[in-house]
Amino acid sequence: MKEKDIEAIIFDMDGVMFDTERLYEEAFAMIAKKWGYESEVTEEFIKSFKGKKKEAIKLMYKELLDNLSIERTGKEFDADEHMKQVLDYLDNYIESKGMPIKNGLKELLEYAKMNNIKIAIGTSEKTGRVQFYLDKANIDKDIFNAIVCGDMVKNGKPAPDIYLKVCEEISVNPENAIVCEDAPNGIVAAYRAGTKPIMIIDRIEPTNEVMQLLFVKPLNTLIQVQEIISNKK
Repeated sequence: MKEKDIEAIIFDMDGVMFDTERLYEEAFAMIAKKWGYESEVTEEFIKSFKGKKKEAIKLMYKELLDNLSIERTGKEFDADEHMKQVLDYLDNYIESKGMPIKNGLKELLEYAKMNNIKIAIGTSEKTGRVQFYLDKANIDKDIFNAIVCGDMVKNGKPAPDIYLKVCEEISVNPENAIVCEDAPNGIVAAYRAGTKPIMIIDRIEPTNEVMQLLFVKPLNTLIQVQEIISNKK
């Protein structure tokens, strides 16, 4: 692969740009315990959220816990309030301790700009949360050629909508864009969009099925993405 083959780098956000997947796992587990559902909300269940829109996660919660909640309280499971408390936990952490930025992110952004490679974000998060994260990370949103969020497309990952819209907005053929992802849902979405998926390992190890969709073998940091693009690997 030569550098000229790559016209754009598209970033998923949680777990790729920022070390927030770990915080989400802590928050989901803590709030589940607080509500008395720690036995049902397992680590495997929480990890199945990765890459999904919040609306999809709330539906998963309701499917799992509605009947149990009705038995215990006489009411359906309040997924909206549960999610609010999860996000409050996340926001309080970031406000007090700062945004945990993934190793190599700023260097890769600088490298892309210096080499006329377009950069974009394709995330299941909503627009307001993306802006909050970028502000806390001290990253100017205007350096990105496009930012496509979950509330801007009909279907979330693993559907290809987000990455197809990113490529459309930056006027790059999908085959000339690499997508940095950490979750199977995101890898599938990137593959279905016709881009080159690269997995940056975060909280989930790749399965054999995921391995077959990847452009290169899984990487440990964003620093290695630069090495691949510059053909120094």
